[in-house]
Amino acid sequence: MNKNNSLIGYFEQLPDEIILDLFENYIRLVDLYLGFYLLNHCRINRIINSAQFYIDIPSKDVFHTKSFSHFVNQIVSLHLSAYCHDLDLSKLINLRLLHIEKPAERQLLSIHADRLPNLSYLSLSPCWYSRDELPRHLKNSAELCRFKYLRVFVLPNGEIIRFPPK
Repeated sequence: MNKNNSLIGYFEQLPDEIILDLFENYIRLVDLYLGFYLLNHCRINRIINSAQFYIDIPSKDVFHTKSFSHFVNQIVSLHLSAYCHDLDLSKLINLRLLHIEKPAERQLLSIHADRLPNLSYLSLSPCWYSRDELPRHLKNSAELCRFKYLRVFVLPNGEIIRFPPK
């Protein structure tokens, strides 16, 4: 037996904290779903289920609906550069940070305090909507105040609206 083989470990031998860090920060959601979740490994699935995901979908990336839908309750941050018409924002109930560069009208309409109750940062910039073209609930300060945790709203023209803590 080669001495070097005894030094090789297994992924499952890593501490939970390191695996969680890998899942949250280094492995794309689609890869996590296809490569790990479907293994049906109790410890790995427990770690995956405890993760909070900070998703960045660049303009050239492929949006994988099944993995996204499976982990939707664990997504706390979404930076969407791609134009994803199918992405239903109203299911992201634990979302705290949202940045969309090219929002579809359906997505704009789904940004409501009752659908995204934990939202603290919202950015729709840069996109082709002017403030006047936004849905009424996104240009009306009274409607925006219904977001309990919203602190910053970046409008399509780059204007920043700050809200005091409640």
